[in-house]
Amino acid sequence: MDAWGNFWQKNHSTTFAEYYPDGYTSGYVADWWSDILQAQNTPLLDVLEVGCGNASLLPRMLDLEICGTYTGVDAAAVELSAAAVKRSNSQLKASLIGGVAIEAFQCQQKFDIVASVYGIEYSPLEQSLPVVKALLSEQGKLHLLIHHAGSVITAMSAKAMGEFDFALMERVITDLQVIDTVLVKYKGDISRLEKSAKAQAAREKINQFISSVMNVKPSDRNPILLDFANAVLVYFKKLRLTRLERKTYIESILIDFHASKERFRQMVNVARDDRSIGDVEALLQQSGFNNISVSVLTNQGEPVAWNIKANS
Repeated sequence: MDAWGNFWQKNHSTTFAEYYPDGYTSGYVADWWSDILQAQNTPLLDVLEVGCGNASLLPRMLDLEICGTYTGVDAAAVELSAAAVKRSNSQLKASLIGGVAIEAFQCQQKFDIVASVYGIEYSPLEQSLPVVKALLSEQGKLHLLIHHAGSVITAMSAKAMGEFDFALMERVITDLQVIDTVLVKYKGDISRLEKSAKAQAAREKINQFISSVMNVKPSDRNPILLDFANAVLVYFKKLRLTRLERKTYIESILIDFHASKERFRQMVNVARDDRSIGDVEALLQQSGFNNISVSVLTNQGEPVAWNIKANS
């Protein structure tokens, strides 16, 4: 399953689309990235973003009127987000390379900055870090934000993994399929659904599920099942679409939620604790990086990432 490709094809601009729908143009990542860019003493910058998604760092560069080039590389299929497209200008040439893992990336260009926000740690670092080192210019700098095992991001991801109830979700999808089968039988005549005992029984079961998820105290709600309930309700807005369009949508729902759980699993697995971040530092040294700095980036007093800097 291409869990991240499933996510990026929806044109999200960052991994945390709910919080940063306009790219990293606000918040702690934007502050981190702005400081890096504004510390450069050159009118032109060549920047490579590793694990870029739909070019997460590009919108902030455009807002700051950076001149030069931006290249994004990601193992998943990616495209420029709407946040990047609406800001595009002729001063900063942007290119996106999807479907290529960084350890397999080949490029003749050298970069002043190689950056990654919650991206490079998904790669085999013993292979990817030497590639990144070779891509840096003589005075180039490496800047990484890596998942921290003690961050709220990791804690929330671990919690979310326990909120998926696929047995229940599959039963609800079956009820949707019952309704859709009846609608096909009636050649798309929505008015006849109310006269079908099968369709009404299926809809009643769906309503009971929706009520069980939504009609509880906010503190007791299951966020994953709440998202799933909203996805189910969207189907009823699609009743006038073609049979194929409705079928495709129904089939996509569970695919999306399986992909979501896989992304949470990966986020937890790549997070580094105090011991394992030392392994990353050792790999940086072995790859030939200099002046390596590893610190904890915090937001509102809580750790959110390992902040790694190194020189070519």
